Amino acid sequence: MNQSFSKTYFKALLDRFGGLTTELPAIANAADRIADGLLAGGRLLLASVRPDFTSEGYIRGGGFMLLEEWTPAMSLTPEDTVIFGQSDAEPQQELELLQLLRQSGALIVGIGPAAPAWTGVDALPSADVLSPSPIPVPAAATKPFGGETYPLMSLQNLVILWVLSSEIVSALSRSGQMPTMYQSVLVHGARERNGRIGSRFHETHDVPAIGSGQLGASYIKAINGILHTLIEEESVAIEDAAKLCAQVLQTGRTVYAGLISHFPMHQHGAPGDPLHMQRLLPLDAESPDLPELENKLQIGDLFFFLGYYRRPMAAYRTARQAGAYIVEVITGDESGDGSDVQPDHLIRPRWPFGDALISVPGYDVQILPGSGIVQTAIYWAVVGSISQALDTGR
Repeated sequence: MNQSFSKTYFKALLDRFGGLTTELPAIANAADRIADGLLAGGRLLLASVRPDFTSEGYIRGGGFMLLEEWTPAMSLTPEDTVIFGQSDAEPQQELELLQLLRQSGALIVGIGPAAPAWTGVDALPSADVLSPSPIPVPAAATKPFGGETYPLMSLQNLVILWVLSSEIVSALSRSGQMPTMYQSVLVHGARERNGRIGSRFHETHDVPAIGSGQLGASYIKAINGILHTLIEEESVAIEDAAKLCAQVLQTGRTVYAGLISHFPMHQHGAPGDPLHMQRLLPLDAESPDLPELENKLQIGDLFFFLGYYRRPMAAYRTARQAGAYIVEVITGDESGDGSDVQPDHLIRPRWPFGDALISVPGYDVQILPGSGIVQTAIYWAVVGSISQALDTGR
């Protein structure tokens, strides 16, 4: 029997994420340069052609409070840094953005593969480019996506972004500074804590000097640990959910997707998406738009809810009243919540409560989230598995 697509895809991610350990020296070197700029009063910004990369890092639990979203109207200095996310999905637009960023005078740090068409282009050499692992992408992992590598490359870019963030923290710690980091508002008291410390750096802290590469290696290990758990404990659930989605589509009905904010929300229609689902309006926190569900869901449809922690009971009741199936992807524990409607299939993302994965010695909260990477990996595993199920059923 052939290996399920979800296992093929997750293993390809594991190989690519693990391969980044050899890139840690280059990432740490870029982090040192960024830290120098921050210590001199510079700013740290994110830019990309697609909205998902910027959305993942900006105002993010476990991420930097000082991080900003770049806009063309900004006036930058050599002390500023723009982290530029590139996926080779829209090479000409990415090249144009890179050329525009160069004109700002800031340090540009690129994350992702440079388009082959950029070879010899003057815009590229001035950027520090943190490239993906040279490990080839297996054809089986991209077949459902028409050979498009974005479903893997985009997630590797996020891992590089968070590893780079960890190394910026480490570099600043070696200069006696600790940048303020968001705590997930899911945690009780986090809003008050975030509001109390909001600034670039903590005035006082107990964080010691952290050696280069330590936090970055810990983050890669943590993300890969979650992927291993998905392979071992959630692959069957993913395949079963995908088969149900395929059955719904084969009967002429519709799979509607409610996707959580930050990176996952932007995956529908991204390069390589086979478009087996129709995306609903962006979630309001963790709640789908009930009038939209009431208007769209019909008997035999399926509501695919890729959320964060809480089960949206009102939405589930609406789905059941319409005669629709429910697939749930949240990390929360539903036990004891008084649920009167249960989903048909549950997929557990396996990242921890509070989301952040890495402990910093002497710091009050953990840093660096995993949810955007894991939730998005599950989305691509499901839609790829739907393609596999549809091909098998033909």
